[in-house]
Amino acid sequence: MRVFKGKRVKIYQLNSGKFALDGGAMFGVVPKVLWSKLIQPDPLNRIPMATHPLLIETEKGWVLVEAGLGQGWDEKFRKIYDVVEEDPFADAPVGREEVSLIVQTHLHFDHAGELSTADGRFRYNAPVVVQAMEWADALYPHERSRASYPQNRVKALEGHLKLVSGSEEVWPGIYVHRTGGHTRGHQIVVIKDAERLFVFTGDLLPTRHHSPLPYVMAYDLFPEEMLFVRKYWYSLFINERAVLFTPHDREAFAGEMYVDERGKHRLREVEPDGD
Repeated sequence: MRVFKGKRVKIYQLNSGKFALDGGAMFGVVPKVLWSKLIQPDPLNRIPMATHPLLIETEKGWVLVEAGLGQGWDEKFRKIYDVVEEDPFADAPVGREEVSLIVQTHLHFDHAGELSTADGRFRYNAPVVVQAMEWADALYPHERSRASYPQNRVKALEGHLKLVSGSEEVWPGIYVHRTGGHTRGHQIVVIKDAERLFVFTGDLLPTRHHSPLPYVMAYDLFPEEMLFVRKYWYSLFINERAVLFTPHDREAFAGEMYVDERGKHRLREVEPDGD
């Protein structure tokens, strides 16, 4: 298990399921001739992805940043998305019952599916932090977003939420900031340590290969907003030398952002402090 250490926190990268999505949708207006050099698609044009929650050990307790894809999906779903189910706590230092707070970037199935079972039972004893407008959109999805919010799993979260709006410190040293772009209520999670700044990017930056500014997904409901918000946060990421955790690289990844000789944003891998 990959471990990153700060002065006050220890961060474990978990594995919460593998899946695949259409490569063209994942890279939006970027031509296949370009993105296929980065990730090879399968015969159905799907690219391999995964979900990697963060389990954070703090002085006050354990915080889970996202739950991931999770388990209990039906055969049709598994076939469409080429799902390989994994228990994120199989190798974790603690179990689900030890988690005191859960922070979600948003509530799409590949980020929040593990929070509940297929029959609608919430799996944790901790509140879930999410933006209020994200919760509203999850409960009342429209035609473009409906497939991303399976209602049996979404409604299992009722009574277990801590709704926020905008930016807020949700745990000592852990902050959320609404970005929009992907969904109206999408947020990133910033962990401020005395020595390092860690950021869980959510779908602001789904994989290491999405760092160039134009590499915006067709799944982003507000693509122009995503472009502008990236420009804002990219400057901070570079200036602070933040360690960025992407949610969907097939293998767990963390990196620092830089601008290459052609002026394109890239991620340089940061090695973990331990396994």
